[in-house]
Amino acid sequence: MARQASFIKLKGRVGDLTFYKSGGEYLARTKGGIEGDRIRTDPRFERTRENGREFLRAVKAGKLLRDGFGEHIFLTADKGMSGRLTATLSKVVKSDPVSARGDRTVMGGNLGLISGFEFNGGANLESIFFGRYAAQIASGEARVAIEAFNPAMNIRKPEGATHAQLVMVTGSFNFDALASAVVHADSAPFALSDGSQAAVTLSAELPEVEQGTGIAMLGLAFWQEVNGQLYKLNNGAKNALRIVAVG
Repeated sequence: MARQASFIKLKGRVGDLTFYKSGGEYLARTKGGIEGDRIRTDPRFERTRENGREFLRAVKAGKLLRDGFGEHIFLTADKGMSGRLTATLSKVVKSDPVSARGDRTVMGGNLGLISGFEFNGGANLESIFFGRYAAQIASGEARVAIEAFNPAMNIRKPEGATHAQLVMVTGSFNFDALASAVVHADSAPFALSDGSQAAVTLSAELPEVEQGTGIAMLGLAFWQEVNGQLYKLNNGAKNALRIVAVG
């Protein structure tokens, strides 16, 4: 790395030199890195190739999950969600106890590691919903049972919200075959000013995906009442969505 001393400041590439600005300074560096063909063929980079294959599987698995839960994730995800999800799925790949390094897969690993994943790092479910619930996937069905709670006391509401809704999104995923199917079950919207909300159970039959694993998420979406009509708040910064069951 070298500093540009001329009064003419450059940005871009000229031959093997790259000119750029960083931290208020104009810098220059030579073209570096290792040629792609060498990484693909040199035996000394076998470990790099192994890591790359497994990382790609985690990336594809994350995309499958994001696409499957697309609409709900769109209303909840923070900017760093994709990277956090890939990092979590990389841990799943590395937990595969059978396959050789480089051949480990998501489905061969411990998918339970994604349980508890929050799609909104800035508004996770436990920080805005203080009610109690139990979630499970069994006998081809996903079920989340929420105990009776006090909306006025047990929900941290965002500005402008008058109502909320509990949402369960569930599906079957085969991350190796890149196949999925998703369904959801929602509670009726309830007023955040209410002093009590009866217990509610959200359930749905898991759609069939060959050799798929069931995943269920629980979310809290907010609404605003205007002149007797409810409008969903599309500010995802305050909505929460959490993976609550895998099986």
